[in-house]
Amino acid sequence: MSRISKTVACATLMCCFQLMCIAPSAAQTDDPVVMEVGGEKVYKSDFMKEFLPTVGKKVGDAPTVCTYEKREALNNYVNLYANFRAKLLDAKAMGFDTMPELKSELYKYRRELAAPYLIDSSVLSALLHEAYERNHYSLDAAHILVHVRQDAAPEDTLAALQRIQELRRRVMDGEDFFAVASEEVHRVNPKAPNRPNEGELGYFTSFDMVYPFENAAYGLQVGEVSQPVRTRFGYHIVKLLDKVELQGKVSVAHIWLHATDSLKNKGLIHTMYQRLMDGTPFEELARESDDRTTSGNGGLMPDVTLSQLPPEYIHAIEHMKVGEVSKPFFTKYGWHIVKLVSKEELAPYEDMVPYYKQKLARDQRGEASRKAFASNCRKKYKIVDLTQTPVPTDGKKRKKDAPVEMQASLDELISIVPDSVMSGLWRYKDTCFHDLRPLVQVPGKTYNVKDVASYIRKHQKQQVATKIDYYVKNHYQDFIDSVTIVYADSQIENENPEFAELVDEYRRGLMIFNYNDRMIWTKAIKDSAGFAGFYNRESQLKDMSKPEDSIYFWRMRARVVTYDVADSACLAPAKAKKILDKGLKKSLGSLEMRDALQKAMGKKCKGADAVKSSVDLVEQTHQNLLGDNQWSVGVYMVPQPKGYRALVVERVFEPMLKSQLEARGYYLSEYQNEVERNLNEELRKKYNVKINWDVVDDIVY
Repeated sequence: MSRISKTVACATLMCCFQLMCIAPSAAQTDDPVVMEVGGEKVYKSDFMKEFLPTVGKKVGDAPTVCTYEKREALNNYVNLYANFRAKLLDAKAMGFDTMPELKSELYKYRRELAAPYLIDSSVLSALLHEAYERNHYSLDAAHILVHVRQDAAPEDTLAALQRIQELRRRVMDGEDFFAVASEEVHRVNPKAPNRPNEGELGYFTSFDMVYPFENAAYGLQVGEVSQPVRTRFGYHIVKLLDKVELQGKVSVAHIWLHATDSLKNKGLIHTMYQRLMDGTPFEELARESDDRTTSGNGGLMPDVTLSQLPPEYIHAIEHMKVGEVSKPFFTKYGWHIVKLVSKEELAPYEDMVPYYKQKLARDQRGEASRKAFASNCRKKYKIVDLTQTPVPTDGKKRKKDAPVEMQASLDELISIVPDSVMSGLWRYKDTCFHDLRPLVQVPGKTYNVKDVASYIRKHQKQQVATKIDYYVKNHYQDFIDSVTIVYADSQIENENPEFAELVDEYRRGLMIFNYNDRMIWTKAIKDSAGFAGFYNRESQLKDMSKPEDSIYFWRMRARVVTYDVADSACLAPAKAKKILDKGLKKSLGSLEMRDALQKAMGKKCKGADAVKSSVDLVEQTHQNLLGDNQWSVGVYMVPQPKGYRALVVERVFEPMLKSQLEARGYYLSEYQNEVERNLNEELRKKYNVKINWDVVDDIVY
C-alpha cells in the first residue's frame, strides 16, 4: 500500500478525534474481526460505524459500485485506525488519561455538553418555542429606569418601586414619555448629556434583553406602557414603540447625506435617486456618501445589529426584496437611500434549538426549568428530604393533636447562623454542630448539617436583611436542588449512551492530541541531532527542476542598497551615480556612501532626511524592487515624482539549496512525519497489531 500523505494523515487524525469507544461485541460468524490491537478485537460492525461517516455514508446505506478510489480510501482508513488504536493504548499506559490539564479541559467540555440534560424537558420546550416565536419579530422600545441594587435594603427597594409607580402615573396622565425619562436620568446624573428620545433602546428580539424586560416588552401592544418590571438593574416601565416582522439576519448598504443644510441635501439625495433609476450603480453613488466608513465599500454597513439601525431603516427594508433600493427618506441624522444586500429567513425551529439551548444555559429564564428539573429528579431518583419525612411510628397511632416528628431538623443550624451571613461574613467551626443526623438522602450518599453549612458559607453574599429561619430554609432548598442535580448529572452517561459517546470522543481526542504533541511534534523539534541527520539525507534528494521541490531552494538573489533622494535640485542624478559607482568599486559600506551623497549636496539640503537608505536581500520573482535588466552588480537610477531612487546592487547570488536553518519549517514537517511513521511501526509491534485483510477485502460500501 502506498504511503499516506501528510495532508490525508492530518485530516484523518482529526476524524480519529471523533472515534467512539469500541466495546467488543460478542463474536459472531456474520460479524468477523477486522483487526486486533493489544488483544482488543474490533468487529466489522463496530468498524463500519466509524468508517462510513468519513466517506459521507451511514450504516444501512446500500453499497455502490466498488472503485479503486473507494478501495484505497478503505485501506488507508484501516491503517490509520489501527495506528490510532495503538496510540490510544500507549497513551493510556503512559498516564495521559490522568493528566490534570486533560481532566480540566474535559470537565469544561462535559459541563457545557450536560447543560441541556439538566433542565426540565417540558419547561425547556415551552421556553424554546417561546424564543422562536419571538424571534419572528423585532421590537423597538423605550424605558424609564429607577436604579436599585438587587440586594438593596427593603426601604431602598420600596422607595424605588414608589418612584417608578409615580413616574408611570405621570406618563399615563399624558406627560411625554421621553421627557419623563430624561428627567429621571438627570435626577440621578445632572451632568448627563441631553439626548433626544431618552430611553429608546432600538430594535431587539429574544435573548437581547434580560428575560423579565423581554417578557414585559413582548406582552405589550404598540403604544402601551407596562406595569413596573423588576430586573437586576432596578425597576423599569417599558413603552413599546414599534413591532416589525423581520425574520433572520439582514445586510444593508446605504447612501447618507448629513442633516446639516437639509434643504440642499434633500435636492441632492433625490438627484442621486434619479441617477439610480437611470442605471447608475449603487456602489458608484455610495462614493459620494457622507459616511466615509462605508463610501469606499459600496455603502455596505458591516456587522450591524437591528438595535444599531434607526427605526426608519427598519421600515424601509421591512418589505423590500434583496437587491431593491428604497426611496429617499429623512431621519434625525439626515437623508438616506438604503439597499437591501441580503436577507436570511429565520431557520426552521429544529435548526435553532442548539443555539437557543446555549443561550438558555446562560440566561435567567433557565432557572425555572432548572427548578422543575430538580423537583422531578427528586421523585425519579427517590431523593429524600428527611426534614420533611416523619419518624416511623412502628404501627403505633399518633396521639390526637400531637406534632408530627420529623427524622431531621434545621433548628440547630438556624440557631447558629448569625445575621452577619447576610453581609457575606459568616465563619464557623465544624465543632459547633452536634446534631449530625442525615438531612438529605440520595442513592449511595447522605448529607448532614455540615454539608448545608458549607453550602451556605460558599454562597453567602451581601443582601437585603431577612429573618434567619427564612434565609436558612431558602438556602437549604437550593442545597437540595444542587445535590439533586449533581446526582442527576452523574447518571447522564448511564441513561444517555449518545452523551457518553460524545464525552468519550472528546476525552480520547485530547489524549491523542497530547500524546502526539509529546511523542511526535515536540520530540521532533527538540531532537536537533536527528533533525540535522534528516536534513543532510533528504536535502540531497531535492531537485530544483521539480516544481514540488522549489520551496527548498533559493532563486537568484541580490543584496541591494536603496538610496532615496527627495529633491533632485539638491544633487543631480548623474553626479549621484558617479559617487555611487566610485563607492561600489571601493567596496564602501552603505553608511559611507550615504554620507558621501549628503556631503555632495548643497547647504540647504543638509537635513537628516535629504537621503534615506535601506538594505534589502531580494529574491527573483518574489520582489518588486529590481527590474528584469537590473540583476547584475551595478548602480541603477529610478526617477521619482520629485527626486529619484538609486539602487546599488552590491552582490548577486546564484540559485542554491536553502540551509537547514533557512528551510527549517519545511524539513521539520517532513521530519515529524518520519518520527510518526517510526513510532507507528514500534507501536504495531508493541501491541501486536493484526489486520485481517481478507475481512477488509470483503467489505463493500
